[in-house]
Amino acid sequence: MIDFISFNNFTNFRDNTFLFSKSINVFIGKNGTGKTHILKNIAATVNANNLLVTGIKDSKDYKSTLIAENIINYFKPDRLGNLVRKEKKNSDAPKAEVSISINKKELTYSFNSTSKNNVSILKDEKWEEMNSMYIPPREMLSLFEGFIGLTEKREISFDETYISLAKSLNVPLLKESFKNPLQQAINVLEKELNFNVIQENGRFYIKDENGTTEAHLVAEGFRKLASVMYLILNGELKENSILFWDEPEANLNPALIKVVAGFILELARCGIQIFIATHDYLLTHLLSLYSEYKEEQKTPDMKFFCLSKQNNTIAIEEGETLSSIQNNPILDEYANYYDLEQSFLNSVQ
Repeated sequence: MIDFISFNNFTNFRDNTFLFSKSINVFIGKNGTGKTHILKNIAATVNANNLLVTGIKDSKDYKSTLIAENIINYFKPDRLGNLVRKEKKNSDAPKAEVSISINKKELTYSFNSTSKNNVSILKDEKWEEMNSMYIPPREMLSLFEGFIGLTEKREISFDETYISLAKSLNVPLLKESFKNPLQQAINVLEKELNFNVIQENGRFYIKDENGTTEAHLVAEGFRKLASVMYLILNGELKENSILFWDEPEANLNPALIKVVAGFILELARCGIQIFIATHDYLLTHLLSLYSEYKEEQKTPDMKFFCLSKQNNTIAIEEGETLSSIQNNPILDEYANYYDLEQSFLNSVQ
């Protein structure tokens, strides 16, 4: 499990540390506060470590190159140094430093504003390989056909989160005789969605009681949930994994948000550590409600992080429920809507 991450002068973060829950971590905040940057940085670093563990090379220089390459692939800057935080009054920004602890073992690396494709490793306590999965906001099923071949031959605008997802979706299903440890999570989706997802000849299809339909012709919200279901059925998302899910509410009708919340809880019960970046009122408040009454619902541990810009840096509030957070931008906008509605009603009277 990921214990914490610390940023010093990385993108918008001047000096911030996040201590994580072993189960569910929820990030909220206005656009541009760094929610996705947290997810991408951890995912990129973990992926670099996995490539090193499974590769034939094992050296400090090679690892520093892998980390830099993965960060560039996940963030897509022109060069690595562009991710160093910039001070308005000082064009010569200091170096960025990132520390991540997994299972009490810490990795720390840094790079400066002139860095192109290399980091300096300051501390390395050697992680083992760990399974992780990143679900970006946009669905992949309708883009899947020919996507992997395109990425191998051409420079494209999609970042590594989409490329890695496509490669994971390309893995065949597990045999039916295999007892999937995440079956309870699959049941949550299958019960509500009433369809199966299949891949044939490089294309995805949705199969229900009315027959088989190309994924392209199915609503985008359904395609997004179908892809997560398929990742469990083919074993790419498994127990003791790390799941990064960016905007799980994207393109979903509110009626499905409750399903997603239940699905997230079930994944956590199966031993998956989850990181969510979201703007959704219903999803965040449902999870907070379960966290508040965890004893009755046997809810996994949960932590909420609210990010906000203050004085050209990022401020953080955190707690086990949303009631612990004083400045919730999602709730504030709903309150503003209520005030606007009341002003219209009063003007009519």
